Amino acid sequence: MRTVWFCCLILFASFSDAEESRAVRLYSRESIMPFKLTLGESDWRWLGEKQSINIATYSPENPPFMLIPEPGILEGIAADYTLLTLHYLGLRFKTLHYTSRASALEGLQTGAVDVVLEDGGVLTLPQGLVSTPSYMPDHPALISRETVMSSQRPSIQYAHIAMVHEYLSDEWVTSNYPGAHITRYASVQSALSSVAFGENDYFIGSITAATYQIERNYTSTLTVADIFTDIECGPRFVFRADQTVLQRSFNAVLQAIPATQHKVIFRQWSQGSNLWRFQSRLALTEREERWLARNRELRVVINPLFTPFTLFDTQDQFHGISADILRLIHLRTGLNFKTVEAYSVKEMFDLVKEHNGDFIAAMSYSPQRDKQLLFTRPYVLPPFVLVVRDTLNAPKDLKEKLTVAVTPDNNLRFWLKEHYPSLTIIDADNASLAMQMVKEGKADGSVNNLMGARYLIDRYFRGELRIAASLGEEPARISFAVGRDQPELYSILNKALADIPPQEISLIVNKWLGVPDVKLDTWIVYRTEFYWLAGIFAILVITSLIWNYYLHREIYLRKEAQAKLQEQVAFREILFDGTPVPVYVTDTKGNIISYNPAWTQFFAEGEVALNHGNLTSLQHPQYEIFRDLQPLLEETGNETPLPQQYRISNGKEERVVVHRAVTYRDHTGAIAGLIGCWQDTTEHESLLAALSDARERAEQSNRTKSCFLATMSHEIRTPISAIIGLLELVVTSPDCQYVDSEKKTIQVAYESALTLMGLVGDILDMAKIESGKLELTSNWVQPDALAQPVVLAFEGLARQKGLQLDYHDDALHPDEISIDPIRIRQILSNLLSNAIKFTEHGSVTVTLQCQTKSTTEAMLTLTVSDTGKGIAEHEQADLFTPYVQTEIGKIQQGTGLGLAICSQLTTMMKGTIELHSEPDRGTRITVKVPVHYRQQQAPPSEISVPIVTGKNRPLRILAVDDHPANRLLLTHQLTRLGHYVTEAENGEQALRIWQQQTVDLVITDCNMPVMDGLELTQHLRERQTAPLTILGLTANVQPEERIRCMAAGMDDCMFKPLRLSQLDQILQQIPLYHSQKNTHSRATLGELVDLTSLLALTQGDRGLLVTLLRTTCDENRRDMEQSRTHFNHKDWKSMACSLHRLAGAAQIIGAGNVESSCHYLEKYCENTDSPKQAHIERHLEQILTELDELNHVIETLISS
Repeated sequence: MRTVWFCCLILFASFSDAEESRAVRLYSRESIMPFKLTLGESDWRWLGEKQSINIATYSPENPPFMLIPEPGILEGIAADYTLLTLHYLGLRFKTLHYTSRASALEGLQTGAVDVVLEDGGVLTLPQGLVSTPSYMPDHPALISRETVMSSQRPSIQYAHIAMVHEYLSDEWVTSNYPGAHITRYASVQSALSSVAFGENDYFIGSITAATYQIERNYTSTLTVADIFTDIECGPRFVFRADQTVLQRSFNAVLQAIPATQHKVIFRQWSQGSNLWRFQSRLALTEREERWLARNRELRVVINPLFTPFTLFDTQDQFHGISADILRLIHLRTGLNFKTVEAYSVKEMFDLVKEHNGDFIAAMSYSPQRDKQLLFTRPYVLPPFVLVVRDTLNAPKDLKEKLTVAVTPDNNLRFWLKEHYPSLTIIDADNASLAMQMVKEGKADGSVNNLMGARYLIDRYFRGELRIAASLGEEPARISFAVGRDQPELYSILNKALADIPPQEISLIVNKWLGVPDVKLDTWIVYRTEFYWLAGIFAILVITSLIWNYYLHREIYLRKEAQAKLQEQVAFREILFDGTPVPVYVTDTKGNIISYNPAWTQFFAEGEVALNHGNLTSLQHPQYEIFRDLQPLLEETGNETPLPQQYRISNGKEERVVVHRAVTYRDHTGAIAGLIGCWQDTTEHESLLAALSDARERAEQSNRTKSCFLATMSHEIRTPISAIIGLLELVVTSPDCQYVDSEKKTIQVAYESALTLMGLVGDILDMAKIESGKLELTSNWVQPDALAQPVVLAFEGLARQKGLQLDYHDDALHPDEISIDPIRIRQILSNLLSNAIKFTEHGSVTVTLQCQTKSTTEAMLTLTVSDTGKGIAEHEQADLFTPYVQTEIGKIQQGTGLGLAICSQLTTMMKGTIELHSEPDRGTRITVKVPVHYRQQQAPPSEISVPIVTGKNRPLRILAVDDHPANRLLLTHQLTRLGHYVTEAENGEQALRIWQQQTVDLVITDCNMPVMDGLELTQHLRERQTAPLTILGLTANVQPEERIRCMAAGMDDCMFKPLRLSQLDQILQQIPLYHSQKNTHSRATLGELVDLTSLLALTQGDRGLLVTLLRTTCDENRRDMEQSRTHFNHKDWKSMACSLHRLAGAAQIIGAGNVESSCHYLEKYCENTDSPKQAHIERHLEQILTELDELNHVIETLISS
């Protein structure tokens, strides 16, 4: 049984082998040429023992490498090299043809065959197999449907590429052309057909196989776009790795075959481009290589009518002899070409000379043209010929007086003038147009080269033109023309042309002189005639249509005009009679021709106006109107006067009317009369008068209200300000000796005064909001700076009531926002004050958030919530109404304006305010305001000016106020802060003091008798010779008051009440101009006087000590004032007496330095016959400065 199974397996294997391979016979036309073969003796011995080998081929056919022209016969390049190699090795062979490459290689691996004929394209072999080098150079090529010269390697991303099976790898294709779609075919023929008929865009495959198919089937359809010379994938012999002798023998034969034998084999299978030359580049100089690297794409100038050298087909594709030559140059140099069109010789030359083109693709040489451009070596040399009409009487030569069309600077033009002077030569832009001129009879003949003339006659002028004769001895040298400033390009093109074999150029010429493959676009030739005919035809058609339309329109318009005329007559009758406004018509003499019913109804007695007849009658109600309209009836008058107001009697009463009138003309154009009408405005005038009275009363009421507010602001705030300031001094005094009950009473009075001031402020704010005079002032501020200071200010109040006050902010808020910080703090202050006021236990929470909405806009959200008694639902609706309070709120002090002001301010900021409250659970109020935001800006650099501020240097301050309490308060506040103060009751007194004393700062009330603060400021500004700071102080908090102060010349304006801390902060910013020389540290009282002697003198009585010091200080001021007066009058004796009194007072209190200085200057004034004023002035200033400091120290002691 086992034997039966073995026989079956052998039989099955035999059938399988028979199906896998079949015997074929190799056929070659090569003649054997003797050559010397170098092979070792051992190798010859091995070959002698081997005697015969088996050779494998495989399907599909791949001409010209392997093809089967008839069953059992295999020929091609592979067959030629196989027979040649085996002949020289003396081996017999048997050829087996396999159905696929894989089965052939499997046969080699199993030992069924010794050699496999590989046709190339596969760069790798299975393990255990080796091969000879390619015995014929072959590279991958890119094949397209058109000549590609616009780029070195066309961009075929996302294009469809056709390839044969197992040729290169998909990875190689996608690495060079990402995104390409690859389709594999069984043969080169199928792949190329898919490209030729549009199924695919490109083919990548063997250049040898591709050109073989193109030469036979796709000569005018496909072309080689590029060659990948960096990849070698030609045909080769494949062996097993252990067959080293056989491999070495084949290599020896392939190396010994001469180059001529290689070329003979290749030429048997291809007539196309000499691919052998693509293995090495042109022999270029280093300078030419650098130029070529910088210029990869050139602009080639072509004339689409210079056939068959340069032409465009109907798809605007560049073709012709020059195009094929440029393709060969592109393959040799890598240069890319872009076409530039021109239709005349002059235009082509201008493009190159103006550097709008790099060279001309086809131009016949002439010495005149050579002076303008450089002409390369010619690539074709056709003779010049004479082209005439194809008629019996057409000239056969140039012996007659003929008119010949020739292109400018043609080389034959000068030969014609020399040999045929009787000829009339006319210019033609190009040779094609010259032949067209012959056809149209504009010329008897034209000059063209033989190739161009034959091409055009065969295709476009057959039966109309013919070639009559050859002209001249010199042929037309068709060359490239390069700019004379491009020698490198000229040299490269010459070398490339020299590298192209004449056989290839002949093949190109034969291709274009054969069957016409490209249809020339002759639109340029015939477009002028077409335009003329089309234009004339269009004009005739349009004229006919317009005339027809005009007739129909005239008929339609006439009928329509008649209908409209009838409508207008009816319409005007209705309009004239139905108009409620009185309308009348009169002639130039004043006779009323027509009038409407409203005109009759206007008069109480309908016949009043009619009975008086003509308008020129003095009794007619319209007499005055017609008299004023007389200039209108003159030719030079204005035909449309402005409306005028008149009073007309209607028989019962006078009515106020606004009268209008226009002239109308007769058929001659002369003025025929007037058309008049009027509008009764009696009731309107009455209403306007009543409205004017009402407006005047309202304005008077508003002025009264404003006056009342200003008066209340000043008269009420002034005493309140004094009360607040004085109480603040008492409360903040470090030597305050009041008991706790007294302190609490003072604190209650102080807080009550602040509350009263807040009530007045709310009323004023509400009045400004209602009058529309409240304006917002936006500044860039940090969000934290809005809420945190307000919360800190209310911490003490919350702590007194035992409430927890919390503050939360959003850490991710913007750096700076644009908002009115004062008003937003006012809103928060009102809300927070109410929350603390109406919350007895629990907590009050303030939350600030700022969420961005865009790159510049954000939403600011303030939320104040409490755990108070809450608000009933029926009271919430009116809570934001002015002067409205809840039942709980009426128990507390207030005006009911706080929330109303918050609501109004929020609305002015384009925001919203929301209230959520439940009785006994608390209230939450949320304010949302849209704002702009930005990143935090760097603080502006300030100019460094040495300023001595009030914080560390005393200022000489002149305090001016007519109100004693306010003046006393201001003096004590300034003294408490360590400054020198001089008082004045009005502006006139202050002006005198300023003229006599040196002052750093003037603080003046704005409203005073005799001379107010504004007038004082103007006088000071007019007379000042040194810098002086002037600050206003007023109880009128209206913005207009501040503007008036600044306009008068003040540096700033402060509003009462002026808190001690606020005043200190303002004075720290005041420059110290006059007292900078006294920069030493202020001395104490013990350093300036003999404090021990004083205490002994007063026996330790502090009251007596204070009285003594106050009296001394007052007397010193009077004596100092008298000393200045005596100095100004140069009364030295009287000045000595004043100095004597000053020295005595200084002696009493023990001020030794002042005493000695006064005695010295006293003796100098008494004993010197001619005292020097400058000397006296210097010592007097020193004494006054020392006394000022002494007085200041004494006042500081007294006030504390």
